[in-house]
Amino acid sequence: MPDRSDGSWLAALLAPVSVDEFLANYWLQQHLFCRGARDRFAHLLSWTTLNEILNHHWRETYRFRLACQGRDLTVSSYADPDGFTPRIRVGDVTDHLRRGATLSFDAIDELHEPLSRLAGEFETFFRGGTKINIYAGWRSLHGLDLHRDNQEIFILHMDGRKRWLLYGDSVEGIDRTTLSTASVPPAGPILDEVLHPGDLLYIPRGCYHVAVPMNEPALHLTLGVKNPRGIDIALWLIERFRARPVAGQDIPFLGSTEERSRFSEEVRRALLEGLDADLVEQYFIETGSNLKPRPSFGLPWSATPEGLPPDDDLLLTLKGHPHVVDSNDDGAVQVRDGRRQYRFPRGVSRIIEQLDRGETLAIDRLVERLDPPIDAATVRMLVGMLARHGLVTVSAVIR
Repeated sequence: MPDRSDGSWLAALLAPVSVDEFLANYWLQQHLFCRGARDRFAHLLSWTTLNEILNHHWRETYRFRLACQGRDLTVSSYADPDGFTPRIRVGDVTDHLRRGATLSFDAIDELHEPLSRLAGEFETFFRGGTKINIYAGWRSLHGLDLHRDNQEIFILHMDGRKRWLLYGDSVEGIDRTTLSTASVPPAGPILDEVLHPGDLLYIPRGCYHVAVPMNEPALHLTLGVKNPRGIDIALWLIERFRARPVAGQDIPFLGSTEERSRFSEEVRRALLEGLDADLVEQYFIETGSNLKPRPSFGLPWSATPEGLPPDDDLLLTLKGHPHVVDSNDDGAVQVRDGRRQYRFPRGVSRIIEQLDRGETLAIDRLVERLDPPIDAATVRMLVGMLARHGLVTVSAVIR
């Protein structure tokens, strides 16, 4: 079973609902609405920080989306996407917002460290790819139309007020005619709540919903978790089967009964070979789920032969979910991280064991924890190996 001991950050987001209650009664099942203290999410983003981000990423027109009453505005009406210098026209963006458009900005977790950490925590806990978008509205016109998402959605409301309406997994019989012309939400929602700063709303995949601003500046984060599904396990089984000899053999359609029976048995054996009783756990161990490693650069020293800064003022953090799958008699260990597998000296397993607690360790503290001990020079060498393969993040201590 996955380790939930590092979910204190999630408990703070979900309060007063506990993490155990959320997983048992809401996750992948039904929506959850939680009132929270006004400043609960204040550390994640502010209007000032958002302005700074927009000021420095005006070239990235693909991140901007302006929508009004379910219709995306033409990009050329607020940006010059082509030519030598693609850029956003701030005056036109602001004019659209003043008239009722909603601004969304894609994958802001790539640009702001508090949100990068939050997305990483979600990925570590839920083992599903995570992305955070921002949505800002000013008037009483909805931006996105009544729709449903193909991922799990967490709404973290930052500022202002916005009315959210949820309609369940079907909108048959729901009259949506007035929504496109007057931003009047359809009748019959299963949830109709106005979110204030500090409120959280969890929307499971497939639940239809619409959000309507309330004629004042409103800002929220939409955090999407792409939870793996049964088809992902099926695709993983196909990849396992692809490596078996029978996968490349011709099907004996015109063969004898014995040949066909023998071939069928070989296929069944190849499909089932090496499978554990708990396919879920085995899938996550062998594939790493649908996560893609988040980049972490350590230039200039990461590009040197040793891959580490020259002094010992180093901070180490484990990346991904590497784990030892096999120890050999020749003093080596096999380490797997998702679909990647590596061969390292045996001492690496003890370093991974110490860093796998989710904390950032100074290298001298790591050396102190190792029992039986490993000398500092050897620890540096082993950490360098892990760093070159992207299994550990190394940063220099700022003095």
